[in-house]
Formats: sequence, structure tokens, C-alpha cells
Amino acid sequence: MVSDSTGLLIIRTWIEEGSSEPLRAEICISNDVSVGIERTLTLSRPEAVCATVRDWLAGMSGDAEPAG
Repeated sequence: MVSDSTGLLIIRTWIEEGSSEPLRAEICISNDVSVGIERTLTLSRPEAVCATVRDWLAGMSGDAEPAG
């Protein structure tokens, strides 16, 4: 079944000087833009950012078991 909803995932990144893990990535997620942003995460590891994006894409495509 094809869904008419449109998802949105926004990644905003910056560096936190002086931190042992300076990368910060704020991820804003919506599986349906008509309801607005549903979840916001702030992560510091590139692997966690990639896993979050992979899981969101899997969910949007209807995959039963998202990676990660």
C-alpha cells in the first residue's frame, strides 16, 4: 500500500569546543510533515547519526526490521 504522507528528517551539526566528542548533530524527525516534528535527538557519534537515519529510512520504506 502506497502512503500519501511525506516524511522529513533534518540534521543540523556543530562542533562543541573542548569536548572529548566535539561533534554534535541535532536530528529532527517527522514521519508525516502534516503533523509536524515528532521527535528531536542530539547525538555526538557519527555512527549513531547514521543508524538513526538508516532506521528512519527503513521505517519510511516500510521495512519490517530497520538496520542498526
